[in-house]
Amino acid sequence: MTKYQPMVYAALLSLSLISCSGDSKKEATSAGETIKAAPQIEVSRYKEGDMIKEGDAIALSFTLPKEAANPDSITVSLNDKRIQKGLETSATIATAGMKLGRQRIVIEAYKGGTVAAERYLSLSIKSASKPASYRYTVVATYPHDTRAYTQGLAFDGNTLYEGTGQRGISDLRIVELKSGQVVKSLPLPDQVFGEGIAILGDKIYQLSWQEQRGFVYDKKSFKKISEFTYAGEGWGLTTDGKMLFQSDGTRAIRIIDPANLTEKNRIEVFDNVGPVEELNELEYIDGELWANIYQTDKIARIDPATGRVLGYIDFSNLLPKEDYKEGTDVLNGIAYHKATGKIYVTGKNWPKLFEVKVVKR
Repeated sequence: MTKYQPMVYAALLSLSLISCSGDSKKEATSAGETIKAAPQIEVSRYKEGDMIKEGDAIALSFTLPKEAANPDSITVSLNDKRIQKGLETSATIATAGMKLGRQRIVIEAYKGGTVAAERYLSLSIKSASKPASYRYTVVATYPHDTRAYTQGLAFDGNTLYEGTGQRGISDLRIVELKSGQVVKSLPLPDQVFGEGIAILGDKIYQLSWQEQRGFVYDKKSFKKISEFTYAGEGWGLTTDGKMLFQSDGTRAIRIIDPANLTEKNRIEVFDNVGPVEELNELEYIDGELWANIYQTDKIARIDPATGRVLGYIDFSNLLPKEDYKEGTDVLNGIAYHKATGKIYVTGKNWPKLFEVKVVKR
């Protein structure tokens, strides 16, 4: 992602039916008029957007308006799945084992087969654990092309691949680690701002920033096999060997099926304080997702099953101050050499790439 223009991120598309105030849905008639929403069910204790610590139960207690007095039934749904039906005006939702992030709760009271009153409520689950803190030591230093606005970095065997950004100069390349020399390069179309890359099987996948286009290449020849599309922005990309994981500059990480390149699921990344936004370059390392946090010197270590931040690595002062020149940008780029267990990091337009060892504080 580029640093040159600030952005305001839209709410996740999956939450588009929930208003900021938690009000009920409204429907438009063919004449363009708005039908009045069903009367609201009052919920005590919680308000829209509240955060719940994982493991703590959500104890709902609600009051029906007079229009819904003596209902036939009351239903409670969580994330589009009905979890309770009866006449109770309370419900308890256990959060243990749930993915972190926003949870969509719908309460509906029925009379005569129609909804007499309703309430839509969005709550978020945050981590119950404070993330571990890590520091680094530099094991080795290698040259890096200062013209490379690094967006993606990945090893496949002993081969180091890099995806770079900026319109007009974005490319996909193979880089010789020890010399920093570009061995092979494929330029992207001038109008495309290149983003993250991932290698899976005999294919390379590459994102673009705002163009909503992804590219699939033959790993050996760099010949483009196909393109795919996605909603929103493309930032980081990695793989666990089965699925692709894509960041989009928000707290969300999308889980993509490489067979048809469609989103199958997603996680939202939270620590014990709240959501972690601007997740950028990704790397899958020993069962964890590592993510650069844009415009910071931090890398988050994330549980890919829940979205919980397991720890933060502070890479402050990794690039010596004397190496900063005009155009030197932020830390971005994580590559894991699976056979050796070595980890490499760099930054956008950095003159150096570092092999690092990460240790707990």
